[in-house]
Amino acid sequence: MARTKKTARKLYPEGQDQNAQEQNAQEQNVQEQNPQKSQGNVSEKPSKKRVNYHVKSLREIRRAQKSVGLLIPRLPFMRVVKQITTNLCSLMKTSSFIM
Repeated sequence: MARTKKTARKLYPEGQDQNAQEQNAQEQNVQEQNPQKSQGNVSEKPSKKRVNYHVKSLREIRRAQKSVGLLIPRLPFMRVVKQITTNLCSLMKTSSFIM
């Protein structure tokens, strides 16, 4: 890798860095422009944290996806499937190991 020259740092009196001086200058400008907002006795309420909706339902979905058990009991589900298949096609037959 090629060597590069580093630029010299500026030294500020009394240990102040450039950022602190810039912040002081900005605060003074703000106070001059907006005297009402710069007063310390005016209290503003912090904004409320936004509520995450549907957290409970998402938690239930994650739990159901991790589990091995059935959400709908087997026999009622088989009854519904048989009823639907007989309505669509009466010749179709089902067996227990399919479900």
